[in-house]
Amino acid sequence: MDTWDLSKMYVDRKNIEEDIDKFKDKLKKVDQLKDDVDKNFIDILDCLMDAFRIMDDLSSYAFMKKDEDSRVSANVKFSLETSSMYSQLSEAMAFVKPYLFSLSDEDQEELIGNNPKYKIYFERILRYKDHTLTEKEQRLMSKLSESFDNPRNDFYSLQNTDIKFPYLDSIEDRLTNANFVAYLTKLDRKRRKEVFEAYYDELSKYVSTFGSTLYGNIKNTSLQADIYKFDSSLEMELYDDRIGSDLYDNLIDTVHEYLPYLYSYYDLRKDLLGLDENHMYDVYTPAVEGYSKEIKFDEAKQIVLQALAPMGEEYLAVIKKAFDENWIDIYPREGKASGAYSGGSYDSYPYILLNYTDDLDSVFTLIHELGHSVHSYYSRANNDFIYSSYTLFVAEVASTTNELILLNYLVKNAKSDQEKIILLDKHINMFKSTVFRQAMFAEFERETHKVVDEGKALTGEDFSDIYYDLNKKYFGDSVVSDEKIRYEWARVPHFYRDFYVYKYATGFSAASILSEKILSGDKNALEAYINFLKDGSKNYPLDQLKAAGADIGDKDVLRSAFEVFKNKVLEFKDLVNKQDA
Repeated sequence: MDTWDLSKMYVDRKNIEEDIDKFKDKLKKVDQLKDDVDKNFIDILDCLMDAFRIMDDLSSYAFMKKDEDSRVSANVKFSLETSSMYSQLSEAMAFVKPYLFSLSDEDQEELIGNNPKYKIYFERILRYKDHTLTEKEQRLMSKLSESFDNPRNDFYSLQNTDIKFPYLDSIEDRLTNANFVAYLTKLDRKRRKEVFEAYYDELSKYVSTFGSTLYGNIKNTSLQADIYKFDSSLEMELYDDRIGSDLYDNLIDTVHEYLPYLYSYYDLRKDLLGLDENHMYDVYTPAVEGYSKEIKFDEAKQIVLQALAPMGEEYLAVIKKAFDENWIDIYPREGKASGAYSGGSYDSYPYILLNYTDDLDSVFTLIHELGHSVHSYYSRANNDFIYSSYTLFVAEVASTTNELILLNYLVKNAKSDQEKIILLDKHINMFKSTVFRQAMFAEFERETHKVVDEGKALTGEDFSDIYYDLNKKYFGDSVVSDEKIRYEWARVPHFYRDFYVYKYATGFSAASILSEKILSGDKNALEAYINFLKDGSKNYPLDQLKAAGADIGDKDVLRSAFEVFKNKVLEFKDLVNKQDA
């Protein structure tokens, strides 16, 4: 069967209506119990969690049905209905935090002691005691929340609607944000230079407005940090995961330390591409011809199972369930959503949407999403609903660990040095894109937010100067930092999700460490990793990674991930030189 089996969630509309009725009944009961909150608080919370669980089922199913075929209006309508229901639930939940903070210290301790099921949940809320407003102040902040989103909304409108990039004789279509990088990847050098310059020439015309939107976004974050009594925007954004700024700083410092190996890679690329010098419009161009072998899905399944053999029988049993129980919607078709993801709810399979196209990239996407789904499977199976979702900080660890183990398997079984070079180039590029580039973005965020936290303003030209200096640092003398790259910050939507991109870098670093330990055959390391997958959100992410064997809060441990990168670059260099000899 090539499609996922969502009938395991709901057989028909009647089953859906039954859950909708249960959801409404739970909210009605909450309203009734609120007549005496002090007496009924835990019963109210139980009802709300039951409602959240039902909502999880309904919204996950609706989302997947819409992505299964968006041409079916009933699917789209149901997805909109669940969004409205979620708003009702959020409103019903709004009193919980203010109520907890209204209790005396003694009453809080008694509540936690008498209700071990909610101990972690309560403690995480109460961590914010020194960063919580009065009820009146919080209502005001809630009313302002929509205004805080204005800079991000303005950015999206400007970037995706208002700017009209030109038509060029050298390309088939109008230049857009969506096709810009694709053209830099596939065009010959003369035409990609033309695309690069035309794109940034147009973007530069709006740099003042982009500067205003980004400054407004950063200013809003800085204002909220001040209102909620945090010392900085960075502290506020890291607080929920209980992460200090030292980890953020250590990541950037370690990246700086290993930049010479990135420069070395760019020098090798220059030679492989036969260039006199690297330019910014060359960095997306593949250094070597890609892996062209056709890989049908049945073969991909066997590759995945063989590659993941070091993960042990328990892990492989879950992978086999995914294949045997129709968790996966495999092939592209009309009406189906593009891309790929792992989804599902607490009570369902961790379903996977793919758009498999019989190539190596599709195999990597498959094993990546299986990593997410196994993580979700273990998290849901080993935790109550309230602690069954893992944090964004660790969300990419399991998926990337799978990818790195697949890379190791393919390199080990490569039929030629050329095939190894292709695969090593892929590994290095994954590290470059996910760690070095995201660290550069993270450093840009750190520097710009620091300026605004100090009460200073930034213009579009200020952002351009800061970004250009960072670009020169991260590419060194190995790549010419063309003047127009100074405007690249204006096309990056990640900067409107404050201090988020560093998680890509830390997640990949952790996966590099964990995959190496698993591949070494250390049974204790494998057991620790499986336990990490089973933890859900019972522990904070750094504690989870430390227990798994990747204590990235320790700079020396973090450095070991970059040693993997260094060794891959050196291996790549040896193979390239061997071919040239």
